[in-house]
Amino acid sequence: MRRIVTIILMMRVCAAFGQPEAGTSTQTPAVDELVKTAQVHAAMAQRARSAEEAQQRLALALESYEKALDAGAGSPLVLNPMAQLYLLSGNTERAISLFHRSLAEDPQRLATYSGLNDAFFTLGRLDSSVHYVETARQIAPDNAGVRVQLGFLYLQAGARATARTQLDTALLLDAGNPQAHKLLALWLTQGQQIDSALVVYRKVVELDPRDVEAHNNVAFLLAGKAQYAEALEWYKTTKTLSSDPQLLHALNLNMEGIRAIMAGKMRARYILVSSQATCQEVADKIEAGEDFGELAARFSIAPNANEGGDLGFFGPGDMVSTVEEAVLGLAVGEVSPIISIGQHFMLLQRLN
Repeated sequence: MRRIVTIILMMRVCAAFGQPEAGTSTQTPAVDELVKTAQVHAAMAQRARSAEEAQQRLALALESYEKALDAGAGSPLVLNPMAQLYLLSGNTERAISLFHRSLAEDPQRLATYSGLNDAFFTLGRLDSSVHYVETARQIAPDNAGVRVQLGFLYLQAGARATARTQLDTALLLDAGNPQAHKLLALWLTQGQQIDSALVVYRKVVELDPRDVEAHNNVAFLLAGKAQYAEALEWYKTTKTLSSDPQLLHALNLNMEGIRAIMAGKMRARYILVSSQATCQEVADKIEAGEDFGELAARFSIAPNANEGGDLGFFGPGDMVSTVEEAVLGLAVGEVSPIISIGQHFMLLQRLN
């Protein structure tokens, strides 16, 4: 999704573990000039006005780095930024090759382990990511950033106890680390400890009052607790902090939904088919765990099938009585029995 824009937003000149990549590393003026040219193109890519311009600048930066490499540059201070550009432009295998070369030059540099973590995580090779970050932990056991990254990786792996240990250690090392607090809040949310998660997310907001993610998550969790008025205020604040059009659209939808709930409206989705046998087939698939919305897209003959059968929000009298009464009789998430409506058959699922 908008890959080049994402690349530019992700570009960095230092590693996630907090070890800056600074200084010079080349052997000759000619190599120095090639590296400086690459750095200029990379910086201009960050300021590019379009994805096409950013891609062109990234290509020019990589071309200059490759020439510098051919001319004798080979220290981590050249290899790591070059590898990051390859990683962020999609050539993960080339990035890994360069990071390994950097590691051979200096096996103590945390930035290299951070880059290898990023590369293998991009490939979905979680075990390899964990391996390199665990190695970084052995090199720098008191580095909170390393512990935070391990907490994230172990959360991804489903190793919740190990993740919690790493996050607790990170906060002992750096009590004001916002990312550690955010991951702890996620850990609590996954464990359905919603009140505790809210306390931690509010701590993140205290540490960084402009953290969009924390504001949004507070709003989401409050809405889940049916504290709609407060959730609405947090969503409003989130809107003032964000300029991302996709997030703003999602926020507007969430706020619209909360206002509808506060006004007493219901929301449901349905699957409409032409025979009872087909309806029973779909009902059996839902019972077996298949997704209602996906089944609506596959089987429903209703005009909103591609939207998962979503009826949106409606109040008393907005729907035919058969539908309204059926939805009122359902718990949230529950699916109705087969409903005969005219010459068709329907399944309903209540969403709020």
